[in-house]
Amino acid sequence: MRKVFTISILLALSIALTAQQPIAQADANPTAVAEVKALELKLAELSVSGNWDDYAKHLASDYLHTRDNGHVESRDEALANLRDVKRKIIVMEIEPANLAIRIYGDTAVSNAEFTISAREAGQVKTRRTRRTDVFVKRDAQWCLVAGQDTTIGK
Repeated sequence: MRKVFTISILLALSIALTAQQPIAQADANPTAVAEVKALELKLAELSVSGNWDDYAKHLASDYLHTRDNGHVESRDEALANLRDVKRKIIVMEIEPANLAIRIYGDTAVSNAEFTISAREAGQVKTRRTRRTDVFVKRDAQWCLVAGQDTTIGK
C-alpha cells in the first residue's frame, strides 16, 4: 500500500512539474529577423529571375517541400520542378503585412502570403499562396530546410 502511495505522489509531482514548463516563445532577435526577411525576399526575386543555381545555394541538402496538393518533394525534385521550362514564374509578390518571422535560437519560421503569376501551357495563371518556411542557421548562414504551400482564396 505504501509503495502505491509513493508512486502516486511521484506521479503527481511529475505532472505538476511538467505542467509548469514554459511554452516556447520566439527570441527577440531583430538582426536574425532582418536576415531571414532579406533571404525570403531574395528567394522570391531569384524565383522570378529563374536563377535556380543561386536559389539552390540557399537550400539545405535535406530540404523538403510540401506542395499545395500534399506531395512532398526532395531538394532535387523541387529544383527540377522549378527549372521546368513549361512553367515560368513572372511575378512573385510577398504581402508585407502578412510576413511574420519568428526566431528560436538557430531556427527561424517564416509565414507569408504570396501572389504568384506564372506562365503555364501558354496561359498566365495567378494564385495566392500561404507559405511556411523553416530556416536553420548553419555555418553562420541561414538555409531553407522545409517549406509548405497552401493555396488560398482570392
